Amino acid sequence: MFFDPPNYVVGEVALQSTLTDPASVVQFVKRFMGVKEHRIHIAGGSYSPEFVSSLILRKVVQEAQDELGEPVTQAVITVPAYFTEAQRHATYEAGQLAGLNVLRMINEPTAAALSFGVSRRGTRRNILFYARGGGTFDVTILEIDNDSLNVIAVGGDPHLGGKDFDDRIMNFIEDELKEKYQFEMEADAGLEAELRLKAEAAKRQLTARQSVPITLKVKRTMAAGAGTMDTFIPVRVELTREIFDSITADLLTRTELMLESVMGQANLSWSDISETLCVGGSSRMPMVRDMLTRLSGRRPLLHDPDECVAKGAALQAALIVKDDTVAEVNVGHVLAHSLGVATVKDGRTAIEHVIPSLTALPCAQSREGYTTTFDNQNSVQIRVYEGESTDPNAYSNGPIGIFNLDVNPPRPKGQPKISVEFRCDENGRITALARDRDTGKESRSLIALTGARSDSEVENEAMLLSSAVIS
Repeated sequence: MFFDPPNYVVGEVALQSTLTDPASVVQFVKRFMGVKEHRIHIAGGSYSPEFVSSLILRKVVQEAQDELGEPVTQAVITVPAYFTEAQRHATYEAGQLAGLNVLRMINEPTAAALSFGVSRRGTRRNILFYARGGGTFDVTILEIDNDSLNVIAVGGDPHLGGKDFDDRIMNFIEDELKEKYQFEMEADAGLEAELRLKAEAAKRQLTARQSVPITLKVKRTMAAGAGTMDTFIPVRVELTREIFDSITADLLTRTELMLESVMGQANLSWSDISETLCVGGSSRMPMVRDMLTRLSGRRPLLHDPDECVAKGAALQAALIVKDDTVAEVNVGHVLAHSLGVATVKDGRTAIEHVIPSLTALPCAQSREGYTTTFDNQNSVQIRVYEGESTDPNAYSNGPIGIFNLDVNPPRPKGQPKISVEFRCDENGRITALARDRDTGKESRSLIALTGARSDSEVENEAMLLSSAVIS
């Protein structure tokens, strides 16, 4: 996106602007959704990822309205399957900022499965979705039956998208320039933007070719009389598919390890997978298809990789509003990460999981047996964690929510009987509730994310959006 407040440009024109005004362009904002305190400093301002995403959504809404000839006020928004509550909340908030009533948040592989599966009903089968977009990567196994889609296992990494492969090409070009032309790259936003565009173009061309030349002009400062002058020298770097595979081998290995982890979650072997589908533009890379062929014993399918997620979201919207032109499909959503609370036993703090990951949504589960750790406590702090580890130190961002339960009247430690309950809706939004079983006192919280943005910040962004001109 190109920033020139109050004017904002989204899409290909903004991408090309990286060559002429790279300091005014922001990319890959999806990676930072829900990241505490992350700010985008651009065009003399400081913006949240939610604000940038809301501008993009506004652009999508404008195009939809132009195509349909009527207002668009509601939406189904897709997110990577492994997104945490913080990331989902940030995405939901971006939709609200854009003026949308967000009907449902749906996982991208589930959306892709809707697009793929509604016309292929029949025998029950397991389908693995290998989804790699420009910024993120995730893998999901779904069970597709006659009239239902159910998630079995999910996994992902926000730093295994196409950008990370482009970065390796950029590093290779820099190394080649240094070795062959003795050119030392300096901090230059314009040159970096040019390198990124050419790296991405080379990656795409290597899908069909074995070798791609990358040409650019590097600046040399030369003596000229009593002073100096800049001259630009054309250089050429040859990138072969073999080199590309080599410099990105560890990235591909990380996706393979993720595949193994997800297969283990599902307790499945490759013989249990009926089809493997590649989703997202970056899944076109031959190395991806070769790896999946080696692991599964069959060639994966490249199913409408650029549009299948959007089409699946549209189908989900049609199902929600009960459009009679779309056959009914039961879409099963699951909790991507376990939910638990911090407990203290024998002086040590550990996370005890209340709801395990992959529990079908919506859901509600409770657990009893909690109590106080000191005599005459007036309150108990409930610290909510999202993830699989029992070690609180493994959570770099800490708890996703904190609230207190009144346990008056004061009693000896260990006497109050406390239960904790989690309720999750179909969008994965979490409500936590704690109850003193003896007194009946309750405390509940729609998880207030640690580091959540202030009302004044949200209001300020809404005001900026009201005057924004988006093209």
